[in-house]
Amino acid sequence: MTEARPVRNVTIFGAGRVGLCLADLLAGSGDYDVTLADCTEEALAAASAAGHAASHADVSRGEDINRILPGSDLVVAAVPDRLVHRLAAAAADAGLHYLDFSEAGEETRAAAARARSDRAFLPGCGVSPGVVDSIAYGLALRLDQGCDIDIRVGAIPAARTNRLGYGLIWNLDGLLAEYTKPCTAIVDGNRVTLPPLSGLEEFTVDGVRYEAFLTAGSIEGLATLVAPHARNLVFRTIRHPGHLDYMLLLLDDLGLRSRRDLLGTVLRNGLPAGGADVVLIDVRASGSRAGKPAEERFAMRLKSQAGGADHGALAAGSAAHAAALIDLTRAGTLLGERLRIPALVPHEDVFENRFFVDLCT
Repeated sequence: MTEARPVRNVTIFGAGRVGLCLADLLAGSGDYDVTLADCTEEALAAASAAGHAASHADVSRGEDINRILPGSDLVVAAVPDRLVHRLAAAAADAGLHYLDFSEAGEETRAAAARARSDRAFLPGCGVSPGVVDSIAYGLALRLDQGCDIDIRVGAIPAARTNRLGYGLIWNLDGLLAEYTKPCTAIVDGNRVTLPPLSGLEEFTVDGVRYEAFLTAGSIEGLATLVAPHARNLVFRTIRHPGHLDYMLLLLDDLGLRSRRDLLGTVLRNGLPAGGADVVLIDVRASGSRAGKPAEERFAMRLKSQAGGADHGALAAGSAAHAAALIDLTRAGTLLGERLRIPALVPHEDVFENRFFVDLCT
Protein backbone atom coordinates (compact mmCIF):
# COMPACT_ATOMS: atom_id res chain seq x y z
CA MET A 1 0.00 0.00 0.00
CA THR A 2 1.32 3.42 -0.96
CA GLU A 3 2.05 5.64 2.03
CA ALA A 4 0.16 8.92 2.31
CA ARG A 5 2.15 11.92 1.09
CA PRO A 6 1.75 15.45 2.37
CA VAL A 7 -1.01 17.21 0.44
CA ARG A 8 0.77 19.57 -1.93
CA ASN A 9 -0.33 18.88 -5.50
CA VAL A 10 -4.03 19.61 -6.03
CA THR A 11 -5.77 18.90 -9.32
CA ILE A 12 -9.06 20.72 -9.86
CA PHE A 13 -11.29 19.38 -12.62
CA GLY A 14 -13.53 22.23 -13.74
CA ALA A 15 -12.24 25.77 -14.26
CA GLY A 16 -15.55 27.53 -13.80
CA ARG A 17 -16.22 30.12 -11.12
CA VAL A 18 -15.83 27.74 -8.17
CA GLY A 19 -12.84 25.85 -9.55
CA LEU A 20 -11.01 29.03 -10.48
CA CYS A 21 -11.77 30.66 -7.14
CA LEU A 22 -10.49 27.59 -5.27
CA ALA A 23 -7.33 27.59 -7.37
CA ASP A 24 -6.75 31.26 -6.55
CA LEU A 25 -7.10 30.59 -2.82
CA LEU A 26 -4.86 27.53 -2.71
CA ALA A 27 -2.13 28.83 -5.00
CA GLY A 28 -2.19 32.23 -3.34
CA SER A 29 -1.39 30.66 0.03
CA GLY A 30 1.94 29.35 -1.25
CA ASP A 31 1.28 25.94 0.30
CA TYR A 32 -0.20 24.21 -2.74
CA ASP A 33 0.69 23.58 -6.36
CA VAL A 34 -2.53 23.67 -8.38
CA THR A 35 -3.45 22.35 -11.81
CA LEU A 36 -6.80 23.23 -13.41
CA ALA A 37 -8.30 20.82 -15.95
CA ASP A 38 -11.23 21.63 -18.22
CA CYS A 39 -12.59 20.73 -21.65
CA THR A 40 -13.40 24.24 -22.89
CA GLU A 41 -10.91 26.67 -24.37
CA GLU A 42 -12.62 29.61 -22.65
CA ALA A 43 -12.15 28.10 -19.19
CA LEU A 44 -8.56 27.07 -19.90
CA ALA A 45 -7.77 30.57 -21.14
CA ALA A 46 -9.21 32.07 -17.94
CA ALA A 47 -7.13 29.66 -15.84
CA SER A 48 -3.95 30.52 -17.72
CA ALA A 49 -4.69 34.24 -17.52
CA ALA A 50 -4.96 33.87 -13.73
CA GLY A 51 -1.50 32.31 -13.67
CA HIS A 52 -2.51 28.68 -13.10
CA ALA A 53 -1.23 25.56 -14.82
CA ALA A 54 -4.02 24.45 -17.15
CA SER A 55 -4.58 21.19 -18.96
CA HIS A 56 -7.28 20.04 -21.38
CA ALA A 57 -9.34 17.13 -20.06
CA ASP A 58 -12.81 15.80 -20.83
CA VAL A 59 -14.17 14.16 -17.66
CA SER A 60 -16.49 12.00 -19.72
CA ARG A 61 -13.36 10.26 -21.07
CA GLY A 62 -11.62 7.99 -18.59
CA GLU A 63 -8.32 8.22 -20.45
CA ASP A 64 -8.31 12.00 -19.99
CA ILE A 65 -8.82 11.63 -16.23
CA ASN A 66 -6.08 9.01 -15.91
CA ARG A 67 -3.68 11.17 -17.91
CA ILE A 68 -4.08 14.06 -15.47
CA LEU A 69 -4.04 12.18 -12.14
CA PRO A 70 -0.36 11.08 -11.90
CA GLY A 71 1.48 13.33 -9.47
CA SER A 72 -1.73 14.50 -7.76
CA ASP A 73 -2.20 14.26 -4.01
CA LEU A 74 -5.79 15.50 -3.94
CA VAL A 75 -8.50 15.64 -6.61
CA VAL A 76 -11.31 18.20 -6.66
CA ALA A 77 -14.42 17.71 -8.80
CA ALA A 78 -15.82 21.15 -9.67
CA VAL A 79 -17.81 19.76 -12.60
CA PRO A 80 -21.53 19.28 -13.35
CA ASP A 81 -23.25 16.82 -11.02
CA ARG A 82 -23.71 14.21 -13.75
CA LEU A 83 -19.92 13.84 -14.10
CA VAL A 84 -18.87 13.93 -10.45
CA HIS A 85 -19.06 10.17 -9.86
CA ARG A 86 -16.44 9.58 -12.57
CA LEU A 87 -13.85 11.60 -10.69
CA ALA A 88 -14.89 10.11 -7.35
CA ALA A 89 -14.29 6.61 -8.71
CA ALA A 90 -10.98 7.56 -10.32
CA ALA A 91 -9.67 9.19 -7.12
CA ALA A 92 -10.71 6.21 -4.99
CA ASP A 93 -9.10 3.73 -7.37
CA ALA A 94 -5.89 5.79 -7.52
CA GLY A 95 -5.70 6.09 -3.71
CA LEU A 96 -5.96 9.88 -3.69
CA HIS A 97 -7.65 12.37 -1.41
CA TYR A 98 -10.91 13.59 -2.94
CA LEU A 99 -13.40 16.45 -2.59
CA ASP A 100 -16.45 17.66 -4.53
CA PHE A 101 -19.37 20.09 -4.22
CA SER A 102 -22.31 17.78 -5.01
CA GLU A 103 -24.82 15.76 -3.05
CA ALA A 104 -23.41 12.23 -2.95
CA GLY A 105 -25.28 9.80 -5.21
CA GLU A 106 -25.07 6.02 -5.12
CA GLU A 107 -22.00 5.85 -7.37
CA THR A 108 -20.10 8.41 -5.31
CA ARG A 109 -21.00 6.57 -2.10
CA ALA A 110 -19.77 3.33 -3.66
CA ALA A 111 -16.46 5.05 -4.46
CA ALA A 112 -16.25 6.34 -0.88
CA ALA A 113 -16.82 2.83 0.46
CA ARG A 114 -13.74 1.50 -1.35
CA ALA A 115 -11.54 4.54 -0.74
CA ARG A 116 -8.60 4.04 1.58
CA SER A 117 -9.18 4.93 5.22
CA ASP A 118 -5.98 7.01 5.27
CA ARG A 119 -7.32 9.24 2.50
CA ALA A 120 -9.93 11.96 3.00
CA PHE A 121 -13.00 11.40 0.80
CA LEU A 122 -15.28 14.43 1.08
CA PRO A 123 -18.38 14.86 -1.11
CA GLY A 124 -20.69 17.85 -0.78
CA CYS A 125 -18.21 20.53 0.31
CA GLY A 126 -19.82 23.70 -1.02
CA VAL A 127 -22.24 26.01 0.77
CA SER A 128 -25.22 23.66 0.47
CA PRO A 129 -24.58 20.79 0.64
CA GLY A 130 -21.56 21.52 2.80
CA VAL A 131 -21.40 24.46 5.18
CA VAL A 132 -25.11 24.25 5.94
CA ASP A 133 -24.89 20.54 6.81
CA SER A 134 -22.14 21.31 9.33
CA ILE A 135 -24.21 24.05 10.95
CA ALA A 136 -27.47 22.08 11.13
CA TYR A 137 -25.82 18.96 12.48
CA GLY A 138 -23.92 20.93 15.10
CA LEU A 139 -27.07 22.70 16.30
CA ALA A 140 -29.01 19.43 16.50
CA LEU A 141 -26.36 17.91 18.75
CA ARG A 142 -26.80 20.74 21.24
CA LEU A 143 -30.43 19.74 21.88
CA ASP A 144 -32.22 16.65 23.10
CA GLN A 145 -33.40 14.11 20.57
CA GLY A 146 -36.63 15.02 18.79
CA CYS A 147 -35.73 18.60 17.84
CA ASP A 148 -37.11 20.55 14.87
CA ILE A 149 -34.64 21.90 12.29
CA ASP A 150 -35.59 24.67 9.89
CA ILE A 151 -33.01 25.58 7.23
CA ARG A 152 -33.22 28.66 5.00
CA VAL A 153 -30.42 29.31 2.51
CA GLY A 154 -30.20 31.42 -0.62
CA ALA A 155 -27.72 32.87 -3.09
CA ILE A 156 -29.35 35.90 -4.67
CA PRO A 157 -28.37 39.15 -6.40
CA ALA A 158 -27.30 41.70 -3.82
CA ALA A 159 -29.65 44.20 -5.47
CA ARG A 160 -32.83 43.28 -7.28
CA THR A 161 -32.66 44.22 -10.97
CA ASN A 162 -35.62 42.36 -12.52
CA ARG A 163 -39.06 41.03 -11.58
CA LEU A 164 -37.72 37.52 -11.02
CA GLY A 165 -35.10 38.92 -8.64
CA TYR A 166 -32.52 36.49 -9.89
CA GLY A 167 -29.46 36.13 -12.14
CA LEU A 168 -27.24 33.39 -13.53
CA ILE A 169 -25.41 32.83 -10.25
CA TRP A 170 -25.20 29.03 -10.29
CA ASN A 171 -25.64 26.11 -12.65
CA LEU A 172 -29.05 26.60 -14.28
CA ASP A 173 -29.72 22.89 -14.82
CA GLY A 174 -29.15 22.30 -11.12
CA LEU A 175 -31.45 25.18 -10.24
CA LEU A 176 -34.31 23.80 -12.36
CA ALA A 177 -33.83 20.35 -10.82
CA GLU A 178 -34.16 21.90 -7.35
CA TYR A 179 -37.40 23.59 -8.43
CA THR A 180 -39.03 20.51 -9.97
CA LYS A 181 -37.94 17.40 -8.05
CA PRO A 182 -39.55 16.15 -4.80
CA CYS A 183 -38.04 17.63 -1.63
CA THR A 184 -36.62 15.38 1.05
CA ALA A 185 -37.81 16.24 4.55
CA ILE A 186 -38.43 14.70 7.95
CA VAL A 187 -41.98 15.08 9.29
CA ASP A 188 -42.99 13.68 12.69
CA GLY A 189 -39.91 11.48 12.71
CA ASN A 190 -40.53 9.99 9.26
CA ARG A 191 -38.46 10.64 6.15
CA VAL A 192 -40.84 11.91 3.45
CA THR A 193 -40.87 13.93 0.24
CA LEU A 194 -42.77 17.20 -0.10
CA PRO A 195 -43.80 19.12 -3.23
CA PRO A 196 -41.18 21.56 -4.55
CA LEU A 197 -42.01 25.27 -4.38
CA SER A 198 -44.43 24.68 -1.48
CA GLY A 199 -44.23 25.93 2.11
CA LEU A 200 -43.83 29.61 1.25
CA GLU A 201 -42.62 31.86 4.06
CA GLU A 202 -41.95 35.59 4.14
CA PHE A 203 -39.46 37.19 6.53
CA THR A 204 -37.22 40.21 7.03
CA VAL A 205 -33.47 40.47 7.63
CA ASP A 206 -31.98 43.85 8.56
CA GLY A 207 -35.08 45.57 7.22
CA VAL A 208 -34.97 43.76 3.84
CA ARG A 209 -37.87 41.49 2.85
CA TYR A 210 -37.30 37.98 1.51
CA GLU A 211 -39.31 34.85 0.80
CA ALA A 212 -38.36 31.19 1.18
CA PHE A 213 -39.89 27.95 -0.12
CA LEU A 214 -39.13 24.25 -0.32
CA THR A 215 -36.63 23.05 -2.92
CA ALA A 216 -34.96 19.70 -3.60
CA GLY A 217 -31.47 18.27 -3.59
CA SER A 218 -29.65 19.93 -0.70
CA ILE A 219 -30.22 17.76 2.38
CA GLU A 220 -30.33 14.14 1.21
CA GLY A 221 -27.24 13.23 3.23
CA LEU A 222 -28.11 15.52 6.12
CA ALA A 223 -31.55 13.91 6.51
CA THR A 224 -29.89 10.54 7.09
CA LEU A 225 -27.33 12.02 9.43
CA VAL A 226 -29.78 13.87 11.70
CA ALA A 227 -32.57 11.30 11.58
CA PRO A 228 -31.78 10.02 15.10
CA HIS A 229 -31.95 13.59 16.45
CA ALA A 230 -34.69 15.39 14.50
CA ARG A 231 -38.46 15.11 14.64
CA ASN A 232 -38.86 17.57 11.78
CA LEU A 233 -36.42 18.83 9.15
CA VAL A 234 -37.17 21.11 6.18
CA PHE A 235 -35.00 23.03 3.72
CA ARG A 236 -36.12 26.27 2.09
CA THR A 237 -34.42 28.39 -0.55
CA ILE A 238 -34.32 32.16 -0.01
CA ARG A 239 -35.27 34.51 -2.84
CA HIS A 240 -36.37 38.11 -3.33
CA PRO A 241 -40.16 38.56 -2.86
CA GLY A 242 -42.28 37.56 -5.85
CA HIS A 243 -39.77 35.09 -7.30
CA LEU A 244 -41.97 32.09 -6.56
CA ASP A 245 -45.03 33.57 -8.30
CA TYR A 246 -43.06 34.28 -11.46
CA MET A 247 -41.51 30.80 -11.48
CA LEU A 248 -44.94 29.20 -11.09
CA LEU A 249 -46.13 31.34 -14.00
CA LEU A 250 -43.33 29.95 -16.15
CA LEU A 251 -43.57 26.35 -14.96
CA ASP A 252 -47.33 25.88 -14.76
CA ASP A 253 -49.29 28.69 -16.39
CA LEU A 254 -47.05 28.70 -19.48
CA GLY A 255 -46.51 24.92 -19.41
CA LEU A 256 -42.71 25.00 -19.28
CA ARG A 257 -42.45 22.40 -16.52
CA SER A 258 -42.55 19.77 -19.27
CA ARG A 259 -40.28 21.85 -21.56
CA ARG A 260 -37.15 22.20 -19.46
CA ASP A 261 -35.05 22.79 -22.57
CA LEU A 262 -37.17 25.76 -23.59
CA LEU A 263 -37.33 27.11 -20.05
CA GLY A 264 -33.55 26.87 -19.79
CA THR A 265 -33.15 28.80 -23.05
CA VAL A 266 -35.54 31.52 -21.87
CA LEU A 267 -33.71 31.99 -18.57
CA ARG A 268 -30.22 31.87 -20.09
CA ASN A 269 -31.16 34.52 -22.62
CA GLY A 270 -33.16 36.69 -20.24
CA LEU A 271 -31.32 36.67 -16.91
CA PRO A 272 -28.21 38.75 -16.23
CA ALA A 273 -24.97 36.80 -15.85
CA GLY A 274 -22.73 37.34 -12.87
CA GLY A 275 -23.09 40.55 -10.90
CA ALA A 276 -22.77 41.06 -7.17
CA ASP A 277 -24.48 38.37 -5.14
CA VAL A 278 -24.94 37.55 -1.48
CA VAL A 279 -25.45 34.26 0.35
CA LEU A 280 -27.87 34.21 3.27
CA ILE A 281 -27.84 31.32 5.77
CA ASP A 282 -30.38 30.97 8.58
CA VAL A 283 -30.56 27.67 10.48
CA ARG A 284 -32.76 27.13 13.52
CA ALA A 285 -33.08 24.12 15.79
CA SER A 286 -35.78 24.13 18.46
CA GLY A 287 -36.73 21.59 21.07
CA SER A 288 -35.43 20.94 24.56
CA ARG A 289 -32.17 20.69 26.46
CA ALA A 290 -32.15 18.59 29.62
CA GLY A 291 -35.94 18.59 29.46
CA LYS A 292 -36.34 22.38 29.24
CA PRO A 293 -37.42 24.32 26.12
CA ALA A 294 -34.44 25.52 24.11
CA GLU A 295 -33.58 26.95 20.70
CA GLU A 296 -30.33 27.25 18.77
CA ARG A 297 -29.91 29.58 15.81
CA PHE A 298 -27.11 30.36 13.40
CA ALA A 299 -27.35 33.22 10.90
CA MET A 300 -24.65 34.29 8.46
CA ARG A 301 -24.20 36.43 5.39
CA LEU A 302 -21.39 35.50 3.01
CA LYS A 303 -19.74 38.11 0.82
CA SER A 304 -17.28 37.92 -2.05
CA GLN A 305 -13.63 37.51 -1.13
CA ALA A 306 -11.70 40.69 -0.54
CA GLY A 307 -9.19 41.73 -3.19
CA GLY A 308 -8.23 39.93 -6.39
CA ALA A 309 -10.77 38.53 -8.81
CA ASP A 310 -14.39 38.75 -7.69
CA HIS A 311 -15.87 35.30 -8.29
CA GLY A 312 -19.10 36.06 -6.43
CA ALA A 313 -20.25 35.22 -2.92
CA LEU A 314 -21.62 31.75 -3.68
CA ALA A 315 -18.51 30.66 -5.55
CA ALA A 316 -16.28 32.25 -2.92
CA GLY A 317 -18.15 30.56 -0.07
CA SER A 318 -18.01 27.15 -1.75
CA ALA A 319 -14.33 27.54 -2.59
CA ALA A 320 -13.42 28.80 0.87
CA HIS A 321 -15.17 25.84 2.52
CA ALA A 322 -13.34 23.43 0.23
CA ALA A 323 -10.01 25.18 0.82
CA ALA A 324 -10.51 25.00 4.59
CA LEU A 325 -11.20 21.25 4.36
CA ILE A 326 -8.12 20.80 2.19
CA ASP A 327 -6.09 22.64 4.84
CA LEU A 328 -7.48 20.28 7.49
CA THR A 329 -6.68 17.30 5.28
CA ARG A 330 -3.14 18.59 4.86
CA ALA A 331 -2.88 18.82 8.64
CA GLY A 332 -3.94 15.17 8.91
CA THR A 333 -7.20 15.80 10.78
CA LEU A 334 -9.66 14.68 8.09
CA LEU A 335 -8.70 11.04 7.76
CA GLY A 336 -10.70 7.94 8.61
CA GLU A 337 -14.19 6.59 8.17
CA ARG A 338 -15.84 8.96 10.64
CA LEU A 339 -15.12 11.94 8.41
CA ARG A 340 -16.49 10.65 5.13
CA ILE A 341 -19.49 12.94 5.51
CA PRO A 342 -18.46 16.62 5.64
CA ALA A 343 -21.24 17.41 8.12
CA LEU A 344 -19.12 15.71 10.78
CA VAL A 345 -16.52 18.44 10.49
CA PRO A 346 -17.39 21.05 13.15
CA HIS A 347 -18.33 24.27 11.41
CA GLU A 348 -16.34 26.24 13.97
CA ASP A 349 -13.15 24.61 12.63
CA VAL A 350 -14.07 25.70 9.12
CA PHE A 351 -15.07 29.27 9.98
CA GLU A 352 -11.83 29.88 11.89
CA ASN A 353 -9.71 28.70 8.97
CA ARG A 354 -7.61 31.30 7.13
CA PHE A 355 -9.52 30.77 3.88
CA PHE A 356 -12.99 31.27 5.33
CA VAL A 357 -12.66 33.93 7.99
CA ASP A 358 -12.76 36.95 5.63
CA LEU A 359 -16.07 35.91 4.04
CA CYS A 360 -18.23 36.11 7.15
CA THR A 361 -20.30 39.18 7.96
